[in-house]
This record gives sequence, structure tokens and C-alpha cells, in this order.
Amino acid sequence: MNEMRNLKYGNIGIVIFARRDMASEAIEVNFEQFKNQYSRYELNWTPAEALRLAVWIAAQANARFQENIDIQKASRAALEERLELLWGKKMGKRNSKEAFASRWIIVALSDFNGQLQARDIVRFLKFSTMNLPESKSGYLDRFILPSEVRNAIPDCSREKLTEIKAEMRSTYQILEKFMNMPEEEKRLPLSLDKISLTGEEIAKLENQGYLISSDKKYYLPEIIRTSFGFKYAKGARPKVLSLLAD
Repeated sequence: MNEMRNLKYGNIGIVIFARRDMASEAIEVNFEQFKNQYSRYELNWTPAEALRLAVWIAAQANARFQENIDIQKASRAALEERLELLWGKKMGKRNSKEAFASRWIIVALSDFNGQLQARDIVRFLKFSTMNLPESKSGYLDRFILPSEVRNAIPDCSREKLTEIKAEMRSTYQILEKFMNMPEEEKRLPLSLDKISLTGEEIAKLENQGYLISSDKKYYLPEIIRTSFGFKYAKGARPKVLSLLAD
């Protein structure tokens, strides 16, 4: 960048698009300074955009999804309503006390920074529709059953971890320590004495959205938890979902 600034030609420049997590991985010192310097140019891909992509993909398979809606301009509420045709209103029957499906899916695919990528949505749709049952007894209002939604997350998690290993090697090397923990200790939340990480490693994972602390306990986001084989202690699942939603 400094070399570009020193060029005598005023009509030469460069535009670089970099993912925030990968930039953080590459810039180990003063990343916050770098982020603040370019924050006004940051492009944020929101949960609403993720839902917009889901509606657009569904519309390629079935025209019902684009009837009487401008997918590009629709509000999040309108997108969620249209996606009820795909995965229902709730993670159970419409009048159940289960979580709202669109919100649950976004939360399950995101890290603790609320980040998810287009490919997270694409692969979720791939895995959740691979084995659609012929009979949808009790769920005639949707194409994808709640069980298929839930069963898709472990496959999404495995592919996510593979990508982290390929694209963010130093972060993966820290995460590997969770993978190598004894099976009997893989319970969330984790206390500090169960985590064999340095303070610097914990801070790195927290900055990347792969670890969060609440009430002196540590949690992993859903998108990587299942790859490591972690289970929840009683009552911990609602807690971690609320942390993701925040």
C-alpha cells in the first residue's frame, strides 16, 4: 500500500476485497488499527442478506418463492414469511413453542460475531434437501422438515472446519486443542481449568467469534461445536442459542 501511495501517477490505484476473519488471521499485530483505518469501506453481509439468498435459490427450483415479492428489496420479515414455505414458521408445528425456524437456522450457521457466509447458506440447503421424505405427515406446510434442518447442521459444521483448516491455519491449530480433549470432558459450558489454552489463544478465538465467555463459562458456536463432538450440559443449549442471538 505504501508503494502504491508513492507512485507519481495519480490515476493508478488498487481495490482489495478481504474477508474480515482472514484479515484478522493475517494481521497478528495492530489488527484493530487496520480495521479502524478501513472501517468506512466495510461491506457487511447481514442475516437478512443470507435469507434473501435462500429465497433466491429456492425460487430457482420453485416459482412459488418469487410470487408477489421483490426478492432484492424485500424486508427481513417478508423474507422470513416467504421462507415458511421452505422450512416452516417454527422448528416444530406452527402452533408449537419451538424456536422460529429462520432465526434458528441463522443462529446455528453463525459464529459468535454473527458472521456467516453465502456458502454456509448454500451448503445448508444442499444438506437439508438431500433426503427429503416422500411423506410429510404433520408438516404439509413446508418442504424441509425440522428433523432435516437439525440433521444438516453437523454436515455444515464438518465442512466449515475443513475450510478453517485450509484458510486460517493458525486459528485451526488452536481449535484442534478442543478436538483432542478427552471425550468425557467434551461438555459445554467449559470452565477455564478445562481449557488448555493461553490467554492469547483464548483472545484470538474470541475475536474470531469461535469462543465466548458468559458467567465465567466458555461456549463454542453451533457451527463448529458438532465437529468437535461436544455435548451440552443440562440447560446449556438455550443459553448458547441466546448468546448467538445477541
